[in-house]
Amino acid sequence: MRRAHSARRQQHKGLHTNTVLLNRSVSMNISYSCPMSFLRWAGSKRQLVPILSSFWYAASRDDGRSRYVEGFCGSATLFFSIRPKRGLLVDCNAALVECITRVKKAPRSVAKALGQMAPSEATFYDVRAADTNQLDPDVRAARFIYLNRLCFNGLYRTNSAGRFNVPYGGLKAGRLPDVRQLENASEALQSTSVICGDFQSAVKHHVERGDFVYLDPPYAVRNRSLDFQYGPDVFGTKDIERLALLASEIDAIGATFVISYVDCPEISSLVERWGCERVQVRRTVAAAASRRVSASEVLISNL
Repeated sequence: MRRAHSARRQQHKGLHTNTVLLNRSVSMNISYSCPMSFLRWAGSKRQLVPILSSFWYAASRDDGRSRYVEGFCGSATLFFSIRPKRGLLVDCNAALVECITRVKKAPRSVAKALGQMAPSEATFYDVRAADTNQLDPDVRAARFIYLNRLCFNGLYRTNSAGRFNVPYGGLKAGRLPDVRQLENASEALQSTSVICGDFQSAVKHHVERGDFVYLDPPYAVRNRSLDFQYGPDVFGTKDIERLALLASEIDAIGATFVISYVDCPEISSLVERWGCERVQVRRTVAAAASRRVSASEVLISNL
């Protein structure tokens, strides 16, 4: 299958260097006035959008009908940046999937509920304590967005009872999304399916020849999540083996994949099998600014 991608590899060659340093001050020719995700997410690839977009455009069909598939959608930053005509977003986080689905179907209703939640610390803890089982689906979606935007660094973490427990993080993420932003997201999602499921089984079941599959799992080193995303759906080092198997299955079908991951020994077998591009990014999960240093990540692809 890699031979089949040789022409596109040549097309893609030169779009970016093998090692690139990215931080918030580097635009990399992307306009941040363009629609972005209405969510925040620890480990979000906003810094890498220019490079990841180059993979998408190199792999895309000439008729513009290539389908975008994402196995760990999170905030779906890349999806909302390139706005594909067809898509499939997968995540094992049921609350996240419900939120994206409600924004797709009822952006005005979600925005109305969100507008009733004051962006303050006291309200944050009141909203966090709410019994989600007693809420309307659109209110639950608004609650998810509210907590996501105001919690510490956009983390998603639950306790043993499955309740969201990330503390208040302040207004550093800026204003909450308004109805215009949610309607814009809804428009981008209209030709996209959003499903809740395991990355391997869901992608394997739905992937088709010619698809572009982006896989950005939470980073795990020796079963320690570097994104602090603890819960029943934690991605561990054993899941890297499943990720490697899925990559081979995607390639055999005739689809293109791109995997982004921390540069670590656990991912070395995938790097050796497919090769990689290395990029330097600024990690933002640490609470202290002095600890937010650049880190190496790898982009692995069969393109």
